Amino acid sequence: METSTQHPQKAVQKFCKHWQSATADNNLTLHGFRRFKTTHLLNLRFLEDEIAELDHTIYQAGLGLGLDISPTDRLGLKHSKKDAHVPEISETITRDLVLKLRDLLKQYDDSLAAFNNIMSMETFSLLDDERQSSLRTDLSLHEVYKTRLLRVDLGPRSRTDPFQRWLHKWLRTFRYWRLSKIAQGNPEALASFKKDHQWSYQNTTLAAYIIGRLITTVITAIFLIIPLAILSHQSLKDTQLVVISSSILIFSFLVAVTLRISNFEMMAVSAAYAALLSAFMSNVS
Repeated sequence: METSTQHPQKAVQKFCKHWQSATADNNLTLHGFRRFKTTHLLNLRFLEDEIAELDHTIYQAGLGLGLDISPTDRLGLKHSKKDAHVPEISETITRDLVLKLRDLLKQYDDSLAAFNNIMSMETFSLLDDERQSSLRTDLSLHEVYKTRLLRVDLGPRSRTDPFQRWLHKWLRTFRYWRLSKIAQGNPEALASFKKDHQWSYQNTTLAAYIIGRLITTVITAIFLIIPLAILSHQSLKDTQLVVISSSILIFSFLVAVTLRISNFEMMAVSAAYAALLSAFMSNVS
């Protein structure tokens, strides 16, 4: 049981810790917040169970009315299972049930929308922020690596390419592997820091974005230069056709797998690439 004098001290300690995070220079510390994914999901499951109980009560009351089922029967009511003992409708459908149902549905809908918004936000590993991870003495290194924080200063990642996601994952894994090696050689190296310690940060999102752009540029250049170089030295129509066809197929496959684009955008990119190679072949011929 905490005394009244312990409460202010605890509040002051938390304020000091949060003040350092709220005034930090690095964006990872400044804009990184825990998302509590499992806790959100548990809350949704609890709400789902409560609404399911009310839903069952309402359906049983409706089926107990004995009304004629519509010819279409979109809900499949004629196949619904009825309970053996259904209370009187006046006992189940009450004003309190309606108010309870309305409140639960509002909580459920708001929670679903909020969780969907949270899961679309950009994330990074707690391991990327050495300053924040040093405060979590209750977690092991692997737990720190698995803990995800939200970047509230960035937009949603709905247009993030799969290739960029893979890079993001590989960079996190590499940092975890490197720190694991350090921890094996010196277990206290990651637990004790000097007062003037220079905190280590890894902006995995930015690094994955830059590396992804560079690799995409190189691959695009390769798919333009190599086919054009081959076509410029080939006069046989069959060879030119094979080069163009294979280049279009491989290029289209890579674009479809590594980039997040719509079907129409996929068709437009492939058609533009095919038109470029075809135009070059016609000029060479």
